[in-house]
Amino acid sequence: MFRSISEVFAIGKRRFDLPLLFSLFFLFGFGIIVMFSASVIPAEREFADPYYYLNKQLLWGGAGIFLFLVFAQIPYPWLVKFSFPFCLLSVFLLVSVFIPGLGKSVSTSYGRSFNRWIQIGGFQIQPSEFSKISLLLFLSLFFQTFDPKKIKWDRKNLVSVFTILLILFLIIIEPAFGTTVEILVVIFFFVIMAGFPFKRILILAVSILPLLLILVTQVGYRKKRLDIWLDPYKYRFDEGHQLVTSFRAFFDGASFGKPIGSGYSHRYLAYSHTDFVLAAFVEDFGFLGFLIFFFMVLFLLHRTFQLVVKVKDKLGFYLGTGILLLLAIQILINLYVVTGLVPVTGISLPFLSYGGSSLITVFILMGILANITRKENLAL
Repeated sequence: MFRSISEVFAIGKRRFDLPLLFSLFFLFGFGIIVMFSASVIPAEREFADPYYYLNKQLLWGGAGIFLFLVFAQIPYPWLVKFSFPFCLLSVFLLVSVFIPGLGKSVSTSYGRSFNRWIQIGGFQIQPSEFSKISLLLFLSLFFQTFDPKKIKWDRKNLVSVFTILLILFLIIIEPAFGTTVEILVVIFFFVIMAGFPFKRILILAVSILPLLLILVTQVGYRKKRLDIWLDPYKYRFDEGHQLVTSFRAFFDGASFGKPIGSGYSHRYLAYSHTDFVLAAFVEDFGFLGFLIFFFMVLFLLHRTFQLVVKVKDKLGFYLGTGILLLLAIQILINLYVVTGLVPVTGISLPFLSYGGSSLITVFILMGILANITRKENLAL
């Protein structure tokens, strides 16, 4: 076991970057406060316990911090070495969400079932979140040796491509469209970083646009989400309620927010502690509070970028870049969703949204990042 916090982080030797650690734990603590404020009313309404969601989030947070400390000590090349078995485990878990008695299916008001969770005792886990870790490790291994000028479609490469596509397919059919977009953006940037001709990338992107258009406009629940996004007030009494009340929360928050505990906050914003926690946060803390949060997020991302570009090892550079991209894309998509710039995707806001799988995934990824950006791995 670790003997002291100083030994874990080797603060005296500055093995780990202190500004990165500070911003990470500041956002976690800040997120606990925000999530608690947003969850009091639904927790009281559903469980007669205003601290229900807070207690569970603290439990997940404690597990996440422990895993952060563990993964910060594990050499990332060792994790990458076992990325294929991790991907096989992800495939098993992603398939398990469809197994009756193990997977938990949730039906929507527009007749669509979502199979995203596994029920274990009193806890639910979301395999698509953890699959981002295994897939990112595997993608980093694949692209560090990928040469677009010398592509060999041997057995190893074919198995690698099939594994990546299989995981993406299983995530899509859950469905978890937001997670799929995150992974596809990472792959896109990895392809560019590997030196694949941009002209071919553009041709490929244009060629698959019709397929994406069909997936968005012709699949029932996605078409309905598109209709809601285009005119949320038309559906304000059913499926569009969350988006419309999100707009209202932003408006009511104004510059400095409403007094917390006034009895008025979040009455009308259903499930304000999950995907739309930012709206509840702005209602409480106003635009000024949002600027503080946004500044800390930008600081974390900027500091991560500064460290990743100094990584000497190509494998570590790819892996660190992937972590940075996943975090930035998830935050950006959530910001776009709650402000109505893109259709609702069901993607959480890192550090602020309630949810154990997402929180633990972020802590594990940040632990890996801390290991990648240790002082001895940087070109100083």
